[in-house]
Amino acid sequence: MVITDVLFESVLILTLVLLVAYIYELKKKHNQLLKDIQAEAEIGEIAFDKTPLGMCITRPDSMYIDINPSYCKIMGYTKDELMKMIHKDLIHPEDWESEIPYVKELLEGRQDSFESVKRYIHKQGRIVWAKAMVFLLRDESRNPKFFVIQIQDITQRKNTEDALRKAKVEAEALANIDYLTCCLNRRAFMTRLEEELARAKRNNTRISLIMVDLDDFKSINDFFGHLAGDSVLRQFARCLNGGKRAYDFVSRFGGEEFIICLPDTEIKDAFLIAERMRQSVEEMVTDYEDVQIKITGSFGVACSYPGVEEPVDHIIGRADKAMYVAKNTKNKVFQSA
Repeated sequence: MVITDVLFESVLILTLVLLVAYIYELKKKHNQLLKDIQAEAEIGEIAFDKTPLGMCITRPDSMYIDINPSYCKIMGYTKDELMKMIHKDLIHPEDWESEIPYVKELLEGRQDSFESVKRYIHKQGRIVWAKAMVFLLRDESRNPKFFVIQIQDITQRKNTEDALRKAKVEAEALANIDYLTCCLNRRAFMTRLEEELARAKRNNTRISLIMVDLDDFKSINDFFGHLAGDSVLRQFARCLNGGKRAYDFVSRFGGEEFIICLPDTEIKDAFLIAERMRQSVEEMVTDYEDVQIKITGSFGVACSYPGVEEPVDHIIGRADKAMYVAKNTKNKVFQSA
């Protein structure tokens, strides 16, 4: 009996010791878990506050829940000011409208996040371009809880890209322009002419060409000098451009020769336009230094034939021949047969 009691007490003591050890180990793990959770929370808080990316948390109705310092810096507002606003008020109206379908997809559960590039409005009124990532977090019942929005200010990059794009467009435009007269150069004119001929073929319409050459231009260069000749060419180009319609286009074809394309134009109408241009040139006066220089031009008109496959060079050639007939008497308009 005594042995049994002693054995029982020993087992009980051992069990208690093991239980205490187990409880101690559980408590130790619990404390470590609390420390880990606290550490993760601190890391998350540091990441939220210190990241150079703007971050904000909003309710589904766009009201702010929290905002980090970088977001305030990007927008130019203090946190207190922003907390009285709603997120969508800072987004350019056009970009907010275009973003609504993506937000709808998040709320309906078809997406968890989306990325966009949009314009924000800075406190000073200027545009801030930003690359944004939008995440939707849900509660245990899968109901929308709040949005987490992360933005990167890309204004400088966007402005640089826009400047490069503008410079490229300007460079391409300059490559198509004759530097002296600001008319299309020959290469650019030929490209557009091919396009107009293709369109005329599709629509079964005509295009007309006017080829014009300055009369006795060499004598102007010889007598007044090449700078005077350049001034005359610029004035002459302005005169031709002033006599064309909005959809016509003028090219300096070479030297003192110019060519005008008149889309969707019958030859009789092209002849009348050429005649008005001839009269304008005849009345034109170029003031160069203390001298007034008057000139005339010879005009040749040709027209495409609907339904007839004719190379571009042939149409130009007919206008050119008509112009040389006009040059026999000068200051005339002659039309091709």
